[in-house]
Amino acid sequence: MQREEKVRGPVHDDIISPPRVLQTGDEQRFVILIANAKGGCGKTTLATNLASHLAAQGKAVTLLDLDPLKSATSWLHQREKSGRRDIHGLSLKLDAHTTYGRLTETITHAREYLVIDSPAGLDGPVLDHVMRLTQVVIVPVLPSPIDIRAATRFLQAVMLTPSYRRRPRRLAVIANRTRARTRMYAQLRQFLSSLKIPYLVTLRDTQFYVQAAGEGVGISDLEDPRAGADLDHWKRIIEWLEIQRHLIKAMPGFR
Repeated sequence: MQREEKVRGPVHDDIISPPRVLQTGDEQRFVILIANAKGGCGKTTLATNLASHLAAQGKAVTLLDLDPLKSATSWLHQREKSGRRDIHGLSLKLDAHTTYGRLTETITHAREYLVIDSPAGLDGPVLDHVMRLTQVVIVPVLPSPIDIRAATRFLQAVMLTPSYRRRPRRLAVIANRTRARTRMYAQLRQFLSSLKIPYLVTLRDTQFYVQAAGEGVGISDLEDPRAGADLDHWKRIIEWLEIQRHLIKAMPGFR
């Protein structure tokens, strides 16, 4: 990855654990952005569970927290308290003056899989800067009319960024915190099915995610047999991501 500007001084606010520098170079890094301009749709839940699931598979994972609430960073601190140091953490507070150079400096020592937890209200030039780093964007959507409209606007904003227009990124949607056999769930499925982008899975509304968040783990770490259906959902997410990763690696000059 080429940097377009030189930045002096420290650029990231927090490093949770010592980074492991890869010898393969930035071109081997797989960057997954969890994003939606609307708050409260479960971005941090998805980002932390994705990072923990990848780590459980032995992947070298960095979790980058761009949200000023620092929920993902707090989750990582809790994870370290429980003796788990398998995820490298970085954080950076975004603002209107955040540059692409500062973002690239921040992820200098990120590991092979970089999961980005983004803030609400991500748009404009900052969205474009983050998109330039990214290879895959996953958008969580809740089953409500407000959330469906917000997701539609955000997907349009992503597709209109200069980075996306130069080279489209892989996009996917996940229905989050849903209850089956409700009218709103049926409307959400109809909306997601109408999109010309992949609709990966429907994550159910379960206390397993709440429990895992409080313990600094993902549901894959709980080892609770009652979470079998939820783990199947994550298996499908990981399989889709791995397919995208291999396709991207086969495309010269994707970055």
